Formats: sequence, C-alpha cells, structure tokens
Amino acid sequence: MNIVIVDKKEVNLKSTTKQLIIDTQKIPFTLIDTLIIEGKISLNSTDINRLTSNGIAIILLNSKQYLSSIISSPSSKNANLKIAQYRATQEPVVIARTILKLKISAHIMQLKLHKIELNKSRYMQKIDKAESLDELLGIEGSFSKVYFKYFFAMFSKRLHNNIRTKRPPKDPLNAVMSWLYTIFYHLITVKLLAYGFEPNIGYLHRPFRDHNALSSDILEAIRADINQFIYTLFKNEYLTVKSFTKKGDAVYLRYEDRKNIYPLLQEFQSKIEPKIGDTITAIRSML
Repeated sequence: MNIVIVDKKEVNLKSTTKQLIIDTQKIPFTLIDTLIIEGKISLNSTDINRLTSNGIAIILLNSKQYLSSIISSPSSKNANLKIAQYRATQEPVVIARTILKLKISAHIMQLKLHKIELNKSRYMQKIDKAESLDELLGIEGSFSKVYFKYFFAMFSKRLHNNIRTKRPPKDPLNAVMSWLYTIFYHLITVKLLAYGFEPNIGYLHRPFRDHNALSSDILEAIRADINQFIYTLFKNEYLTVKSFTKKGDAVYLRYEDRKNIYPLLQEFQSKIEPKIGDTITAIRSML
C-alpha cells in the first residue's frame, strides 16, 4: 500500500487528471493507494472524484477533535464474499476465537520482549472452552487489564495515568495510541474494501451504526505491534512529554512532533502490512 500523508498548516492541494499536486510536488496517481489528510485542508469535489476514480482512498483525520472519516475508492464487488460473511455471523464464535487468540498471542509476545512472562496456554485454553461471544469478550477484558498494567509500567508516569482512556484520551501515551489505532483502523478498512469485504460485519466486535467491526477485529492482531512502535518512539525520544498539548480534558500530539514521526510511521506501516494481509486471508479462509 502506497500512502501519501498531507499534514501542513498551509498547503496548496490540487490535482490534474493524472497526478496529485502538493504545493510544487507532483505525485502520479499510479504511486498512490491511500491519501491521509490531517487537519483543515481544502479538497474540492473535482479533486475527490479524480482521486477515487483512480482507486485512491482518502482518510480524513482531525487529531485535535479526535474525529475521522474515510472517502473510499470504488470497492471490489464480491457478492459471494459478502454473503459468506453474513452466513458466518450466525455462528461468530469460531472466527472470534481465532481473532482473540491472535490478539493475546501478539500481546504476550510483545511483553516478552520486555522480559515480562504471561501464561499463554492458560488463555488459549480459556478461549477454546468459551462457547459464546460474551465469554470471549470477558476473557479479552480480563486479559487487557493485565496487559495494560504491565504496558503502562514501561513508561514514565508523566506520560500516563495507569489507565486506557479515549474519546478523548487524557494523557500523552493514550493520545498516541488513539491516533495510531485510528489511522490503522482506516487503512485496514481500505484494504478490506479492496478485497470485497463488507467492513461493517465483524465477529469479535459487534456492528454498531457506522462502526467497521471487521476492521476492529483485524486491528486486534496488530495492536501489540503498534504499541511496541509507540514504545520505541518514546524510548528513542522521537516523542517526549513536551510533544503534547492539552485542551480541556483532551491531550493531543503537537503538529511539529506529529510531522517529524511521519517517515517512521510510513516505514512501520510497510513492515506491518503483510501481517494485516495474512490476518485478512485467515479470516477469509474460515468463511
């Protein structure tokens, strides 16, 4: 996936029939799969139509208000796959088990990098015995409490309040987590649409309004990788306490610091993309 990120306070963004023009930089449409726009940047209907008609999805982010949306390129019309998705919702536990196993395994592996050992087999046995989605969600909830206790302990207390907060996040660590989770949630949605999936139909996560439950399902498999990426950002001081500002109850990443880590984010995205593809393929094989 070729991603272009536009995040500038003053930028001239327009298009021709074959390329996107960002100020004086010209990028052929053939080199773009997804355009991420952060903040208040104008894009007219002609430009939007040109981008989407060339198969380019547009992700709109507003980190200060924690709002986001996606303008999708035409998705693959795979009716048989969508029908199979619907049928699988009659017995979601089988797929939900797999998703939860992927999540817990990845998080345990991430903690192991920091010499923290959790009993993986105990969680796997609980998942195998679970007979309902509510039971699986209970296992997920109890595991998350244990995980975050250790995860937050890896960071200075100046960065967090020992609890996961969102909508809005109330400390620097949670701000970065929410921001990156949102980006990858949308990138996964774009990929699902390209495959022909209906992103609203999930198995571990329940559909709700405009929530793409399947995107959240697949995100679970890579959250630990995102968390480890966040750890390296702080450890190597690409981000510090000074990288954030507070407005009311919300904490968000400053523009200057956000801009500086985009190259690292794009590098990380290219490394994690195969894992996203493998997870989507695994779910498809169970339909």
